[in-house]
Amino acid sequence: MTESASKLSSRPNRWPITTTPKLLQVTFAILVIACLFSWNAQIVCAQNLRVTREQVTGTVTEVKPGTISIKSTDGETTAYLIQDKTDRAVVISGRPTRVPCNIRVVGEIPLDLIEQGMAVKLQCKLNGLGKTEADIDSVQLIVDEAAEPLQVERSTIPDSKKEFADATVVGRVLSYTSSRMQLEVPKSNWLRKGRISLKVTKQATLKIDDDSLARVVPGDQVEEANVLKLPSGEQVVESIKIKITGDRKALTKKFSDQLKNKFSHLSDEPGPPHVARSPHFALHTDISQRQAQILLAKLETMYDLVSGYYRAHPRNTIECYVVRDLSQWTAEQIPPSAQAKIREPAGVTISRVSGRSARAIVYSCDNQDVAQHEAVHAFCVQTFGSTGPTWYSEGMAEMGQYWKKGNLAVDISPYVANYLANAEPEKLADIVKLGQETGDSWQAYSWRWALCHLLASNPNYSKRFKQLGINLMKKRNDSFDQAFGPHADEISFEYDQFIENFGNGYRADLCVWDWKTKPVKLSGSRLVKAKVKAQAGWQATKALTLAGTSYSYEATGNWQFEPTGELDADGSAGGQGRLMGVIFKDFKLGEPFELGTQGEFIAKEDGQLYVRCQDDWTSLSDNSGSIQFQVQKTPKSK
Repeated sequence: MTESASKLSSRPNRWPITTTPKLLQVTFAILVIACLFSWNAQIVCAQNLRVTREQVTGTVTEVKPGTISIKSTDGETTAYLIQDKTDRAVVISGRPTRVPCNIRVVGEIPLDLIEQGMAVKLQCKLNGLGKTEADIDSVQLIVDEAAEPLQVERSTIPDSKKEFADATVVGRVLSYTSSRMQLEVPKSNWLRKGRISLKVTKQATLKIDDDSLARVVPGDQVEEANVLKLPSGEQVVESIKIKITGDRKALTKKFSDQLKNKFSHLSDEPGPPHVARSPHFALHTDISQRQAQILLAKLETMYDLVSGYYRAHPRNTIECYVVRDLSQWTAEQIPPSAQAKIREPAGVTISRVSGRSARAIVYSCDNQDVAQHEAVHAFCVQTFGSTGPTWYSEGMAEMGQYWKKGNLAVDISPYVANYLANAEPEKLADIVKLGQETGDSWQAYSWRWALCHLLASNPNYSKRFKQLGINLMKKRNDSFDQAFGPHADEISFEYDQFIENFGNGYRADLCVWDWKTKPVKLSGSRLVKAKVKAQAGWQATKALTLAGTSYSYEATGNWQFEPTGELDADGSAGGQGRLMGVIFKDFKLGEPFELGTQGEFIAKEDGQLYVRCQDDWTSLSDNSGSIQFQVQKTPKSK
């Protein structure tokens, strides 16, 4: 019997959080950022530093966990830190700090974007048959269902069910077509069926008045944002009002929110232990029916992604115990070792392997991320016989938890992302060393995830990495050194680049390094040409530069750089979208330098010339197009 434990659920609570006053004066004494934080979230005194506030307006260009990017009227785009309603903090100078933001998102969108399960509010003339007297042209989205439960309030009591009366309705969407919407409402003597049918106009709208960024998309207008500019150079949004104007294909962006809508008809009240089932999971739990179905949907999505990656899957159902209240469970149901993990709160997967028969049972607290992580362990045991060494087992379990269908970008906890971006990088040899114990620390889990994500996502290594993982889990003769020893320098270089430029939104597949293009020495009038994509990292040219030598270049064409639009290789006034160059030699990069549409540069070192479109490394995926680049040795002056 083997046990694989996870401390994922304790991860957020182990980050020190500092409380920052909500209302700050235009200038005041604050702490040196490095002294602002302690385990007990106490602020200590330091030295006087100037903090200023400014107002910002413009267009939203990107929303990511912990940040919002806004394009101002002068065309420049700035990323601001922002603590959304569901966030515990923002990360300032590498440390999570509470700076709650007063967020208001307003506007009207076509009613066509309404989704099943959403709650809406409207005024109408309604009769006891559940029909309205006139077509509806506007409804209000309910964002806090606890504050406004489903109800029908009438101004008068009609004499008959066919008679219409003024009513305020809060109902849940059962269905919607271009001309009619069905709502669930509480049953009553007047509305016995518990549903109403609304005729809607073709121009019907859905009014939004939200207090989170969950529905904000690029193109929405920032009418006013109050921003704190810190001495560190970071800028934090204190309050913001956004008007919905951008194009959107859906109103709900997050998969978890879509599931909340889908299962909104189910009870959210916890109950006694029961069993909920899906095609591949048996969930023993005391969480609510709604949360159980949401978790099963997440587990099934994870199952599809992981089985698609390995092209293999377990023969048997995966059993999971997800526990909210241990007092409702017996020792026969939850073994003592599993009870201890649930109390942490955390999770454990207990496996039994006999010959070709393998069985794994998940025991988890009621944190759904922990349950997903542990379910990856169970999947691997029941498919391959084991989970492999600790670095691979925990790294891939983290991947299984974070994987999202159709999303190749890094999309993890902002706290973990900021830790990886700011901490001293863990050495590859330390990440993959044998003898490590599971459940050691969330930091160790983070580095294991980072390595597994890079190798699984980077086309240079993904195929061999997948086979390595299968071999390790099947206990075949293979190891990290055997698989990648001949490419140790290449992997180390790409790993360093990955960590140096890391953040949510980073695409390892777009930043893959070109090891195949070999450089040639330029002499006489010889030209080398390259097609440079906007949606990529550093791209190889065939130009071999010599230190102290002058080179002439020209870049023609335009590329699409969001949110600035179409640009040539000179980029915007602030340099966004500009063609950049760097020289690579002996697995090291020189200092990047600006190029543009044409000009000359003197090489500072020998090496191969690489070029790219200047953009944040975490925002490459929305770029498009390419420019044609050519370079030659500068002709000698006569």
